Amino acid sequence: MNKLVICAATIVFLAACGGDNAPAPSITEVSDANLTGNRGQVLSSIQVPGYTYIEVRNSGGTVWLAGTPVEVEEGEVIGWGQAAVMRNFRSSALDRVFEEILFVSGVYQGDVVPPHAASTAPATQNLGTVLSTQTAAGYSYIEVESSAGTIVWLAAPQTDVTVGQQIAWHGASRMTNFSSPSLGRTFPEILFVSGVK
Repeated sequence: MNKLVICAATIVFLAACGGDNAPAPSITEVSDANLTGNRGQVLSSIQVPGYTYIEVRNSGGTVWLAGTPVEVEEGEVIGWGQAAVMRNFRSSALDRVFEEILFVSGVYQGDVVPPHAASTAPATQNLGTVLSTQTAAGYSYIEVESSAGTIVWLAAPQTDVTVGQQIAWHGASRMTNFSSPSLGRTFPEILFVSGVK
């Protein structure tokens, strides 16, 4: 009787193990030629409060994106709007430093770029006067009165600017409720910019 029980248990165990050999679902490989510019294939994504971090295959390599929350699936081809490159960026939510990450104005799926993904602001709105500036963790946080008369905050790779100076910026990507641990404050809205001059 014991031999029968052991034999039956062995058969059940082997049958269960046999299911592990089923092939994993495959991801459709997309040619590198179709993943250039602001287009990439999702490798992974991480959701945190207020943001989505997305690792994509692009131009033969991998790139990390950060933007407002969006649902994406592994293997999906996505596009993104304007981007600001940030280097050695520390995410407190992930307790991780990204050597390079693109803060993007929007992520889109398919071939149509929605209005929020592309910048439609005239270039003259990217000019202003420095009201205050702070430097922390390799970045300059700059409060600016824009040429349109509005107050905006910029985050840029560390740069020397002085109060009263006229500046221009480019490559802006708008982020909301951005928390800066190095400054110990949250910005309701801030523009990540790739450069200031």
